[in-house]
Amino acid sequence: MEKHKLDSFAEIENRIRLRDLRKGTIRDDDLKLLYSFAEKATKDFGGFIHAIILFGSIAKGKKGVDMDVLALVDDISMPVTQDLVGAYRLGMGQVLVDIGASERIHLTTIGLADFWDGVRQSDPVIVNIIRDGKAITDTGFFRPLKRLLELGRIRPSREAIEAHINKAKYLTSSVDAFMRMSLDNLYWATFDAAHAVLMASGETPPSPKEIPKYFAKLRGITKSDVTFVKKMYSVMKTLSKTKTFDPLKVKKLRVETERFVKKMEKKVDKL
Repeated sequence: MEKHKLDSFAEIENRIRLRDLRKGTIRDDDLKLLYSFAEKATKDFGGFIHAIILFGSIAKGKKGVDMDVLALVDDISMPVTQDLVGAYRLGMGQVLVDIGASERIHLTTIGLADFWDGVRQSDPVIVNIIRDGKAITDTGFFRPLKRLLELGRIRPSREAIEAHINKAKYLTSSVDAFMRMSLDNLYWATFDAAHAVLMASGETPPSPKEIPKYFAKLRGITKSDVTFVKKMYSVMKTLSKTKTFDPLKVKKLRVETERFVKKMEKKVDKL
């Protein structure tokens, strides 16, 4: 009799969760898939998984094809080794395969330490997950966090605000570094392609500076090909002195480099 009561309470609790989730656009088949995933994942990994949360567009009540699911794992009470990480990835991947959800569920995993640090700093991503997320399984902390957020008690600290400003400044300043790296890649793509043609022709220039001179002697190489190689060499020479870059010019050079590499590939095939 007592067992029947416990089963009834568990069934009622499950129905309440299902009812809450139906406020969105999620389908019954998706709900069954979510609960099947949560049940098998927690069974396979036990106390290592503290919560499984549906977030993203579907959790917000919007239409969506894929379900974004967050797994919060315990990286505090047990050492997270490479072996454990490997076993977890393989195990969770197998769970998704077993229930036929590899294409439906997009799984994200966050450790408890990083999650609580995100709560402490009111990280926008974590705050959005707390606000819109639906707990499929929970050890008892996710719902209280939702309530604290509703009450306005999860607020960003001054340190967190400054950290985001500093991060924004760093990301902005790093754009030029990426542009510089892109130009460096385009330079080497050009000279590697030219060098391939020279090697196929039996020529071995002593240095990159000499490549245009040797290159101009080859049959089938046009004046525009030589001019482009010289231009890329000039770009490389001035790269260290350049502080800012025009994205449109970098994009144009990429198109020119791709065209040059394809042409040199055909040349190598003929040789």
